[in-house]
Amino acid sequence: MAVLSPMFLVCLIAALNCASVGYDASMMSSLNISDTFKARFGIDSNTKGLLTAVQNLGAIVGSLFAGYIVDKWGRKGGIMTASCIVLVATALHSTATTKAQFFVARIVFGFSKAIDIASVPTYLVELSPPKHRGFVSGLYWTCWLVGAIISSAVGYGARTVGGDWSWRIVCICMAAPALSCILSLFLVPESPRWLISRHREPEALAVLARFHGGGDDTHPLVVAEFRDIKETLAFERENNFPTFFAWWRAFLSDKANIRRGFILISLGTFEQTVGSNIITFYLDDVLALAGITSESSKFAINLSQNCVAFVIAMIGICLVDRFGRIPMLVGGTLWSGAVLACMAGLSAAAIDTVGGRNAIIAMVYIFQVGYAISWTPLSFSYCAEMLNFTIRAKGMGFYTIFDSLVGFFCQYVIPIGLDGIGWRFYIIGVVWNIFAAIVIYFTYVETKGLTLEQIDNRLHGLPVDHVDVIEAYDGNKPISDRELGKQTSGPAKTPDAKASEVNV
Repeated sequence: MAVLSPMFLVCLIAALNCASVGYDASMMSSLNISDTFKARFGIDSNTKGLLTAVQNLGAIVGSLFAGYIVDKWGRKGGIMTASCIVLVATALHSTATTKAQFFVARIVFGFSKAIDIASVPTYLVELSPPKHRGFVSGLYWTCWLVGAIISSAVGYGARTVGGDWSWRIVCICMAAPALSCILSLFLVPESPRWLISRHREPEALAVLARFHGGGDDTHPLVVAEFRDIKETLAFERENNFPTFFAWWRAFLSDKANIRRGFILISLGTFEQTVGSNIITFYLDDVLALAGITSESSKFAINLSQNCVAFVIAMIGICLVDRFGRIPMLVGGTLWSGAVLACMAGLSAAAIDTVGGRNAIIAMVYIFQVGYAISWTPLSFSYCAEMLNFTIRAKGMGFYTIFDSLVGFFCQYVIPIGLDGIGWRFYIIGVVWNIFAAIVIYFTYVETKGLTLEQIDNRLHGLPVDHVDVIEAYDGNKPISDRELGKQTSGPAKTPDAKASEVNV
């Protein structure tokens, strides 16, 4: 627990950036509920879907630059950039007087979201100890719910304010998580893997010692990880390519990368389509379909279901390292499908009774139990685990492109689908979730307890889960000055002299 405590503090501070993303999602749910906002901008089902979904277009554009920013400026630099852009988006949202300005604000926020997704999960998985990586990296999307709770609470309170301020206040408060992240970022270290890639080995060793070895830079795990990272990065540098097209050809020729690409594309698709978009962005439509029209009731349900999701997600990140990634993703997907089936039946047959409407409200909370305990901690952290250092930041940008493309489609189509075919729309989700669970079970790789470098080997078909990383990388042998990148003094030793030292 001594190793985990400083990691918990550091990664919680970094994950605050994700609270901005969660705030935005719940903010749009609150605005979609607000009668004042809908009247101000003339919102119908088409406009509602487009306003909500258009941030994904900004995310797609941002994904093209996110990998470069995070690799060039560091993981902390990417987090800082994303937070600053959120502040710009906040100003545009809160001062919007036309629908066009609000559209631009949504796109700007989507740009920041892409950089956030490329930097924060990457930072967390690179900094966390292997045995606790599921917990630490799972904090990222769990903090999404912190932002969602804040947004729901602000929306619930601001509903009593007259005029446009009832929704402008909700937009202004979006700056709070980003400001908290900016002020806290100076207290956390840079990723040790990024530091080594910039030939700053002593700093990297100090970070590994502090967070993986209780401050002891001779700890076997710290020494082994340091050597493992150096060897892996050296190999990746030696196999660098002069052009993007040369890199892309080499990428596609590696079966491990093909598998990575499949996992990124499919997980990005599943994350957006297992049903969370319906509950997150269009709770107003779900409740209206169930015959619940009171604005205050909708706000209260929105706030309380986010609180339930946060509690369940905190339980989920404690279970990830115990049960593994694959069982939790499969279980959460099937659970979500079962709840959507229940919502379809209840919406079709029981909306005219108080008991039926209450049952549909209960389904909203039950859905969050299955989704929050599995997909919330894993949807982004699992992808970051799949990628090696050279492609991690760019790969997360690649993941965001597909995640955002599917998100745009879903967020635009959902209100139209619910308005057009009603409860039957849920049935599509049920069938899809069964398909997703089958794909995940048979094609994804379990990463529980492995170092990032071992996961890379696992993708290449090596049974590295049976290899002791400390033994493989001489974890009990101290790190030399040469390994730290320091110049050694004295005459150079001959190979025979070095061999005699080893024998001694």
